[in-house]
Amino acid sequence: MEEGRAADDPGIEMHGLIPPNEDLVHVLDVLCAGGFGAWVVGGSVRDCILGKIPTDYDICTDATPQQVIESFDDTIPTGERYGTITVKSGNSMFEVTTLRTETGYGDGRRPDAVEWGTSLSIDLSRRDFTMNSMAYDCARGLLHDPFNGKVDLDSGILRAVGEAKQRLSEDGLRIMRAYRFMDRQEKGIWYPDNDLSSALIDNRSMLALVSIERVWNELERIIVGKNAHVVLSRMNDDGVLSAIFGYPFAKEIFGLIEKLPEDLEARIAMLFTYLKSDEVSSLLNRFKCSNKVIGRTKLLHFLLHKTPDKYDLRIYRNQLGDEVKTHISLMEAIGADISDLVKSLDYPTDVSCLIDGSWLMSKTGLGPGIKLGRLKDWLFRIQIERGYTRISQIETALCTISWTHGDPRDWPRPKWP
Repeated sequence: MEEGRAADDPGIEMHGLIPPNEDLVHVLDVLCAGGFGAWVVGGSVRDCILGKIPTDYDICTDATPQQVIESFDDTIPTGERYGTITVKSGNSMFEVTTLRTETGYGDGRRPDAVEWGTSLSIDLSRRDFTMNSMAYDCARGLLHDPFNGKVDLDSGILRAVGEAKQRLSEDGLRIMRAYRFMDRQEKGIWYPDNDLSSALIDNRSMLALVSIERVWNELERIIVGKNAHVVLSRMNDDGVLSAIFGYPFAKEIFGLIEKLPEDLEARIAMLFTYLKSDEVSSLLNRFKCSNKVIGRTKLLHFLLHKTPDKYDLRIYRNQLGDEVKTHISLMEAIGADISDLVKSLDYPTDVSCLIDGSWLMSKTGLGPGIKLGRLKDWLFRIQIERGYTRISQIETALCTISWTHGDPRDWPRPKWP
Protein backbone atom coordinates (compact mmCIF):
# COMPACT_ATOMS: atom_id res chain seq x y z
CA MET A 1 0.00 0.00 0.00
CA GLU A 2 1.03 3.60 -0.61
CA GLU A 3 2.16 5.53 2.45
CA GLY A 4 0.62 8.99 2.44
CA ARG A 5 1.50 11.98 4.56
CA ALA A 6 2.04 10.94 8.17
CA ALA A 7 -0.38 12.11 10.84
CA ASP A 8 0.58 14.61 13.55
CA ASP A 9 -0.36 12.01 16.18
CA PRO A 10 2.34 9.36 16.79
CA GLY A 11 -0.09 6.43 16.87
CA ILE A 12 0.49 2.92 18.15
CA GLU A 13 1.31 -0.13 16.04
CA MET A 14 -1.65 -2.40 15.39
CA HIS A 15 -1.02 -4.15 12.09
CA GLY A 16 -3.89 -5.85 10.31
CA LEU A 17 -6.66 -4.10 12.24
CA ILE A 18 -8.71 -3.45 9.09
CA PRO A 19 -9.62 -6.65 7.18
CA PRO A 20 -8.56 -6.88 3.51
CA ASN A 21 -10.78 -4.77 1.26
CA GLU A 22 -9.66 -4.06 -2.31
CA ASP A 23 -12.12 -1.22 -2.90
CA LEU A 24 -11.02 0.53 0.28
CA VAL A 25 -7.32 0.06 -0.49
CA HIS A 26 -7.85 1.57 -3.94
CA VAL A 27 -9.29 4.79 -2.50
CA LEU A 28 -6.53 5.08 0.11
CA ASP A 29 -3.81 4.37 -2.47
CA VAL A 30 -5.09 7.02 -4.88
CA LEU A 31 -5.15 9.68 -2.16
CA CYS A 32 -1.76 8.69 -0.75
CA ALA A 33 -0.16 8.52 -4.21
CA GLY A 34 -1.31 12.11 -4.69
CA GLY A 35 0.75 13.17 -1.70
CA PHE A 36 -2.16 13.38 0.72
CA GLY A 37 -2.72 11.70 4.06
CA ALA A 38 -5.65 9.28 4.26
CA TRP A 39 -7.01 7.40 7.26
CA VAL A 40 -9.95 5.12 8.01
CA VAL A 41 -11.85 6.84 10.80
CA GLY A 42 -14.73 6.59 13.26
CA GLY A 43 -17.19 3.74 13.60
CA SER A 44 -15.41 1.30 11.31
CA VAL A 45 -12.25 1.53 13.42
CA ARG A 46 -14.34 1.04 16.55
CA ASP A 47 -16.03 -2.03 15.08
CA CYS A 48 -12.73 -3.59 14.01
CA ILE A 49 -11.33 -3.21 17.52
CA LEU A 50 -14.47 -4.94 18.80
CA GLY A 51 -13.87 -7.80 16.37
CA LYS A 52 -16.69 -6.91 13.99
CA ILE A 53 -16.42 -6.57 10.22
CA PRO A 54 -17.68 -3.09 9.30
CA THR A 55 -20.47 -2.71 6.76
CA ASP A 56 -18.97 0.55 5.51
CA TYR A 57 -15.85 2.63 5.94
CA ASP A 58 -15.40 6.38 6.38
CA ILE A 59 -12.16 8.01 5.33
CA CYS A 60 -10.62 11.31 6.38
CA THR A 61 -7.92 13.10 4.39
CA ASP A 62 -6.05 16.38 4.18
CA ALA A 63 -7.04 16.65 0.51
CA THR A 64 -9.63 19.37 -0.03
CA PRO A 65 -13.03 18.37 -1.38
CA GLN A 66 -12.06 19.67 -4.81
CA GLN A 67 -8.83 17.69 -4.75
CA VAL A 68 -10.80 14.55 -3.82
CA ILE A 69 -13.14 15.11 -6.76
CA GLU A 70 -10.18 15.60 -9.11
CA SER A 71 -8.52 12.41 -7.85
CA PHE A 72 -11.34 10.02 -8.77
CA ASP A 73 -13.49 9.31 -11.82
CA ASP A 74 -16.73 8.66 -9.97
CA THR A 75 -17.69 10.99 -7.11
CA ILE A 76 -20.81 12.53 -5.61
CA PRO A 77 -20.62 15.86 -3.70
CA THR A 78 -22.93 14.59 -0.96
CA GLY A 79 -21.76 17.06 1.69
CA GLU A 80 -19.21 19.22 -0.09
CA ARG A 81 -20.00 22.25 2.06
CA TYR A 82 -18.86 20.28 5.12
CA GLY A 83 -16.03 18.53 3.33
CA THR A 84 -17.63 15.19 2.47
CA ILE A 85 -17.39 13.62 -0.98
CA THR A 86 -18.73 10.16 -1.74
CA VAL A 87 -16.27 8.13 -3.83
CA LYS A 88 -17.21 5.03 -5.76
CA SER A 89 -14.62 2.26 -5.86
CA GLY A 90 -15.53 -1.08 -7.40
CA ASN A 91 -18.94 -1.96 -6.01
CA SER A 92 -18.47 0.12 -2.86
CA MET A 93 -19.16 3.69 -1.84
CA PHE A 94 -16.93 5.57 0.61
CA GLU A 95 -17.50 8.90 2.32
CA VAL A 96 -14.23 10.83 2.13
CA THR A 97 -14.13 13.87 4.40
CA THR A 98 -11.51 16.58 4.54
CA LEU A 99 -9.81 17.23 7.88
CA ARG A 100 -11.35 20.38 9.30
CA THR A 101 -11.83 22.74 12.18
CA GLU A 102 -15.23 24.09 13.16
CA THR A 103 -16.44 27.20 14.95
CA GLY A 104 -19.86 28.14 16.31
CA TYR A 105 -22.94 25.93 16.46
CA GLY A 106 -25.70 28.51 16.27
CA ASP A 107 -28.37 26.04 15.26
CA GLY A 108 -27.29 23.40 17.75
CA ARG A 109 -26.74 20.96 14.91
CA ARG A 110 -24.12 22.17 12.38
CA PRO A 111 -21.04 24.39 12.61
CA ASP A 112 -21.40 28.02 11.54
CA ALA A 113 -18.00 27.96 9.86
CA VAL A 114 -15.77 25.16 8.56
CA GLU A 115 -12.11 25.48 7.61
CA TRP A 116 -10.11 22.76 5.91
CA GLY A 117 -7.19 21.53 7.97
CA THR A 118 -4.17 19.25 7.93
CA SER A 119 -4.15 18.07 11.56
CA LEU A 120 -5.62 14.66 12.24
CA SER A 121 -5.40 15.29 16.00
CA ILE A 122 -7.47 18.46 15.78
CA ASP A 123 -10.01 16.74 13.55
CA LEU A 124 -10.41 13.87 16.01
CA SER A 125 -10.77 16.35 18.89
CA ARG A 126 -14.06 17.69 17.47
CA ARG A 127 -15.75 14.27 17.38
CA ASP A 128 -18.41 13.12 19.84
CA PHE A 129 -17.21 10.12 21.85
CA THR A 130 -13.79 8.64 22.43
CA MET A 131 -14.80 5.32 20.84
CA ASN A 132 -15.52 7.22 17.61
CA SER A 133 -12.41 9.40 17.76
CA MET A 134 -9.90 6.91 16.45
CA ALA A 135 -8.29 6.73 13.02
CA TYR A 136 -6.22 4.05 11.35
CA ASP A 137 -3.34 4.33 8.90
CA CYS A 138 -3.66 1.13 6.86
CA ALA A 139 -0.29 1.47 5.12
CA ARG A 140 1.71 1.99 8.32
CA GLY A 141 -0.49 -0.17 10.57
CA LEU A 142 -0.88 2.67 13.08
CA LEU A 143 -3.88 3.31 15.32
CA HIS A 144 -4.26 7.01 16.11
CA ASP A 145 -6.11 7.26 19.40
CA PRO A 146 -5.31 10.56 21.16
CA PHE A 147 -8.34 10.31 23.50
CA ASN A 148 -7.89 6.70 24.63
CA GLY A 149 -10.97 5.38 22.88
CA LYS A 150 -9.56 1.85 22.83
CA VAL A 151 -9.16 1.92 26.62
CA ASP A 152 -12.79 3.00 26.96
CA LEU A 153 -13.86 0.25 24.58
CA ASP A 154 -11.98 -2.31 26.63
CA SER A 155 -13.54 -0.93 29.83
CA GLY A 156 -17.07 -0.61 28.42
CA ILE A 157 -17.28 3.09 29.21
CA LEU A 158 -18.97 5.75 27.09
CA ARG A 159 -17.05 9.01 27.38
CA ALA A 160 -17.18 12.28 25.48
CA VAL A 161 -14.15 13.77 23.76
CA GLY A 162 -13.05 16.63 25.97
CA GLU A 163 -15.71 18.45 28.01
CA ALA A 164 -19.01 16.58 27.73
CA LYS A 165 -21.36 19.55 28.02
CA GLN A 166 -19.53 21.38 25.26
CA ARG A 167 -19.61 18.33 22.97
CA LEU A 168 -23.36 17.90 23.40
CA SER A 169 -24.07 21.63 23.10
CA GLU A 170 -22.46 21.59 19.65
CA ASP A 171 -24.93 19.07 18.28
CA GLY A 172 -28.14 18.04 20.02
CA LEU A 173 -28.28 14.80 18.05
CA ARG A 174 -25.27 13.60 20.05
CA ILE A 175 -27.64 13.15 22.98
CA MET A 176 -29.56 10.51 21.03
CA ARG A 177 -26.35 8.94 19.75
CA ALA A 178 -25.07 8.62 23.32
CA TYR A 179 -28.10 6.60 24.37
CA ARG A 180 -27.87 4.45 21.24
CA PHE A 181 -24.21 3.69 21.89
CA MET A 182 -25.05 2.57 25.43
CA ASP A 183 -26.63 -0.57 24.01
CA ARG A 184 -23.80 -2.88 23.02
CA GLN A 185 -26.20 -5.72 22.17
CA GLU A 186 -24.76 -9.04 23.41
CA LYS A 187 -22.05 -7.18 25.34
CA GLY A 188 -24.68 -5.53 27.54
CA ILE A 189 -24.80 -1.87 28.52
CA TRP A 190 -21.90 0.55 28.37
CA TYR A 191 -22.71 3.27 30.86
CA PRO A 192 -21.57 6.88 30.37
CA ASP A 193 -19.08 8.35 32.80
CA ASN A 194 -20.24 10.92 35.35
CA ASP A 195 -19.50 13.96 33.17
CA LEU A 196 -21.44 12.60 30.21
CA SER A 197 -24.28 11.40 32.45
CA SER A 198 -24.74 14.93 33.82
CA ALA A 199 -24.39 16.51 30.39
CA LEU A 200 -27.14 14.32 28.92
CA ILE A 201 -29.59 15.66 31.50
CA ASP A 202 -28.39 19.27 31.40
CA ASN A 203 -28.42 19.46 27.58
CA ARG A 204 -31.65 17.60 26.83
CA SER A 205 -33.36 20.83 25.72
CA MET A 206 -30.95 20.77 22.75
CA LEU A 207 -33.16 18.11 21.19
CA ALA A 208 -35.67 20.82 20.30
CA LEU A 209 -33.11 22.16 17.81
CA VAL A 210 -32.74 18.84 16.00
CA SER A 211 -35.12 17.88 13.21
CA ILE A 212 -37.77 15.46 14.39
CA GLU A 213 -36.86 13.02 11.62
CA ARG A 214 -33.26 12.75 12.85
CA VAL A 215 -34.39 12.27 16.44
CA TRP A 216 -36.74 9.51 15.34
CA ASN A 217 -34.04 7.87 13.21
CA GLU A 218 -31.91 7.43 16.32
CA LEU A 219 -34.84 6.54 18.55
CA GLU A 220 -36.07 3.70 16.38
CA ARG A 221 -32.58 2.20 16.41
CA ILE A 222 -32.63 2.40 20.19
CA ILE A 223 -36.09 0.80 20.36
CA VAL A 224 -35.00 -2.33 18.47
CA GLY A 225 -31.80 -2.75 20.48
CA LYS A 226 -31.22 -5.89 22.50
CA ASN A 227 -31.12 -3.87 25.71
CA ALA A 228 -33.71 -1.30 24.68
CA HIS A 229 -35.62 -1.66 27.94
CA VAL A 230 -32.57 -0.50 29.93
CA VAL A 231 -31.71 2.38 27.61
CA LEU A 232 -35.30 3.62 27.29
CA SER A 233 -35.76 3.42 31.06
CA ARG A 234 -32.67 5.55 31.55
CA MET A 235 -33.88 8.04 28.93
CA ASN A 236 -37.14 8.22 30.86
CA ASP A 237 -35.38 8.82 34.18
CA ASP A 238 -33.15 11.47 32.57
CA GLY A 239 -36.17 13.34 31.22
CA VAL A 240 -35.15 12.75 27.61
CA LEU A 241 -38.30 10.84 26.65
CA SER A 242 -40.31 13.72 28.10
CA ALA A 243 -38.31 16.14 25.96
CA ILE A 244 -39.12 14.06 22.89
CA PHE A 245 -42.75 13.06 23.50
CA GLY A 246 -43.91 15.74 25.92
CA TYR A 247 -44.61 13.34 28.79
CA PRO A 248 -42.84 10.62 30.80
CA PHE A 249 -43.70 6.93 30.54
CA ALA A 250 -44.87 4.61 33.30
CA LYS A 251 -41.85 2.69 34.59
CA GLU A 252 -43.47 -0.72 34.20
CA ILE A 253 -43.71 -0.31 30.43
CA PHE A 254 -39.98 -0.92 29.99
CA GLY A 255 -40.20 -4.33 31.63
CA LEU A 256 -42.83 -5.25 29.04
CA ILE A 257 -40.54 -4.05 26.21
CA GLU A 258 -37.92 -6.51 27.46
CA LYS A 259 -40.33 -9.41 26.88
CA LEU A 260 -40.90 -8.55 23.23
CA PRO A 261 -38.83 -9.60 20.22
CA GLU A 262 -36.70 -6.92 18.53
CA ASP A 263 -39.68 -5.74 16.50
CA LEU A 264 -39.92 -1.97 15.98
CA GLU A 265 -43.68 -1.64 15.54
CA ALA A 266 -44.52 -4.11 18.31
CA ARG A 267 -42.34 -2.22 20.77
CA ILE A 268 -43.74 1.15 19.71
CA ALA A 269 -47.26 -0.20 20.15
CA MET A 270 -46.34 -1.32 23.65
CA LEU A 271 -44.78 2.04 24.49
CA PHE A 272 -47.99 3.75 23.39
CA THR A 273 -50.33 1.19 24.95
CA TYR A 274 -52.00 3.79 27.20
CA LEU A 275 -52.71 6.16 24.31
CA LYS A 276 -55.80 6.26 22.13
CA SER A 277 -55.52 5.19 18.50
CA ASP A 278 -55.78 8.73 17.14
CA GLU A 279 -53.06 9.85 19.58
CA VAL A 280 -50.77 7.12 18.24
CA SER A 281 -51.44 8.28 14.68
CA SER A 282 -50.77 11.89 15.60
CA LEU A 283 -47.44 11.08 17.25
CA LEU A 284 -46.17 8.88 14.44
CA ASN A 285 -47.18 11.45 11.85
CA ARG A 286 -45.37 14.14 13.81
CA PHE A 287 -42.23 12.03 13.66
CA LYS A 288 -42.83 11.61 9.91
CA CYS A 289 -42.71 7.82 10.12
CA SER A 290 -43.34 5.79 6.99
CA ASN A 291 -46.86 4.69 6.15
CA LYS A 292 -45.74 1.11 6.72
CA VAL A 293 -44.58 1.85 10.27
CA ILE A 294 -47.70 3.87 11.05
CA GLY A 295 -50.10 1.27 9.64
CA ARG A 296 -48.53 -1.72 11.36
CA THR A 297 -48.09 0.10 14.68
CA LYS A 298 -51.75 1.11 14.69
CA LEU A 299 -52.78 -2.49 13.99
CA LEU A 300 -50.62 -3.88 16.80
CA HIS A 301 -51.76 -1.13 19.16
CA PHE A 302 -55.34 -2.15 18.39
CA LEU A 303 -54.53 -5.81 18.99
CA LEU A 304 -53.18 -4.99 22.44
CA HIS A 305 -56.72 -4.06 23.38
CA LYS A 306 -58.66 -6.63 21.36
CA THR A 307 -58.73 -10.42 21.15
CA PRO A 308 -61.05 -12.68 19.14
CA ASP A 309 -63.67 -14.87 20.75
CA LYS A 310 -63.43 -18.60 20.13
CA TYR A 311 -65.98 -18.48 17.29
CA ASP A 312 -63.87 -16.01 15.27
CA LEU A 313 -60.53 -17.79 15.41
CA ARG A 314 -60.55 -18.97 11.79
CA ILE A 315 -61.46 -15.51 10.45
CA TYR A 316 -58.96 -13.91 12.81
CA ARG A 317 -56.18 -16.23 11.63
CA ASN A 318 -56.98 -15.69 7.96
CA GLN A 319 -57.09 -11.92 8.37
CA LEU A 320 -53.92 -11.48 10.40
CA GLY A 321 -51.72 -14.20 8.95
CA ASP A 322 -48.33 -14.27 10.65
CA GLU A 323 -49.21 -11.16 12.69
CA VAL A 324 -51.02 -13.61 14.97
CA LYS A 325 -47.58 -14.56 16.27
CA THR A 326 -46.83 -10.90 17.01
CA HIS A 327 -50.18 -10.58 18.73
CA ILE A 328 -49.33 -13.59 20.86
CA SER A 329 -46.00 -12.04 21.92
CA LEU A 330 -47.74 -8.77 22.84
CA MET A 331 -50.46 -10.43 24.88
CA GLU A 332 -48.02 -12.82 26.52
CA ALA A 333 -45.88 -9.84 27.54
CA ILE A 334 -48.79 -8.24 29.41
CA GLY A 335 -49.76 -11.55 31.03
CA ALA A 336 -53.00 -12.13 29.12
CA ASP A 337 -54.50 -15.54 28.35
CA ILE A 338 -53.16 -16.55 24.94
CA SER A 339 -54.62 -20.04 24.68
CA ASP A 340 -57.18 -19.15 22.00
CA LEU A 341 -54.59 -17.16 20.03
CA VAL A 342 -52.23 -20.13 20.04
CA LYS A 343 -55.08 -22.43 18.98
CA SER A 344 -55.75 -20.19 15.96
CA LEU A 345 -52.31 -21.05 14.60
CA ASP A 346 -53.69 -24.49 13.71
CA TYR A 347 -56.04 -22.91 11.19
CA PRO A 348 -55.05 -22.02 7.61
CA THR A 349 -54.18 -18.50 6.50
CA ASP A 350 -54.31 -16.86 3.08
CA VAL A 351 -57.47 -18.82 2.24
CA SER A 352 -58.77 -18.10 -1.29
CA CYS A 353 -62.44 -17.87 -2.10
CA LEU A 354 -63.69 -21.06 -3.80
CA ILE A 355 -66.22 -19.28 -6.00
CA ASP A 356 -66.20 -16.36 -8.40
CA GLY A 357 -68.84 -13.90 -9.54
CA SER A 358 -69.80 -15.90 -12.62
CA TRP A 359 -70.55 -19.00 -10.56
CA LEU A 360 -72.63 -16.98 -8.12
CA MET A 361 -74.61 -15.24 -10.89
CA SER A 362 -75.41 -18.61 -12.45
CA LYS A 363 -76.74 -19.92 -9.12
CA THR A 364 -78.72 -16.84 -8.06
CA GLY A 365 -79.69 -14.99 -11.21
CA LEU A 366 -78.15 -11.83 -9.77
CA GLY A 367 -76.36 -9.38 -12.01
CA PRO A 368 -73.20 -7.41 -11.22
CA GLY A 369 -73.59 -5.00 -8.33
CA ILE A 370 -73.27 -4.53 -4.58
CA LYS A 371 -75.67 -7.36 -3.75
CA LEU A 372 -73.62 -9.87 -5.73
CA GLY A 373 -70.38 -8.68 -4.23
CA ARG A 374 -71.62 -8.69 -0.65
CA LEU A 375 -73.20 -12.13 -1.08
CA LYS A 376 -69.88 -13.46 -2.33
CA ASP A 377 -68.21 -11.93 0.76
CA TRP A 378 -70.79 -13.59 3.02
CA LEU A 379 -70.19 -16.99 1.48
CA PHE A 380 -66.44 -16.50 1.71
CA ARG A 381 -66.78 -15.82 5.42
CA ILE A 382 -68.82 -19.02 5.83
CA GLN A 383 -66.13 -20.91 3.88
CA ILE A 384 -63.42 -19.67 6.25
CA GLU A 385 -65.44 -20.15 9.45
CA ARG A 386 -66.44 -23.71 8.60
CA GLY A 387 -63.21 -24.74 6.88
CA TYR A 388 -64.95 -25.60 3.61
CA THR A 389 -62.78 -26.89 0.80
CA ARG A 390 -65.37 -27.84 -1.88
CA ILE A 391 -67.71 -25.74 -3.99
CA SER A 392 -70.56 -28.16 -3.20
CA GLN A 393 -70.30 -27.08 0.42
CA ILE A 394 -70.64 -23.43 -0.63
CA GLU A 395 -73.69 -24.31 -2.72
CA THR A 396 -75.30 -25.93 0.32
CA ALA A 397 -74.54 -22.86 2.41
CA LEU A 398 -76.12 -20.61 -0.24
CA CYS A 399 -79.38 -22.54 0.17
CA THR A 400 -79.40 -22.02 3.94
CA ILE A 401 -78.86 -18.24 4.25
CA SER A 402 -81.53 -15.61 3.67
CA TRP A 403 -79.73 -13.65 0.98
CA THR A 404 -83.00 -12.65 -0.74
CA HIS A 405 -83.90 -10.39 2.18
CA GLY A 406 -82.26 -7.58 4.11
CA ASP A 407 -79.80 -4.81 3.30
CA PRO A 408 -76.66 -6.26 1.65
CA ARG A 409 -74.56 -3.67 3.46
CA ASP A 410 -75.45 -5.42 6.72
CA TRP A 411 -74.39 -8.89 5.58
CA PRO A 412 -71.34 -10.55 7.22
CA ARG A 413 -67.96 -10.03 5.58
CA PRO A 414 -64.71 -12.03 5.80
CA LYS A 415 -63.12 -9.55 8.18
CA TRP A 416 -62.00 -9.44 11.79
CA PRO A 417 -63.02 -7.73 13.92
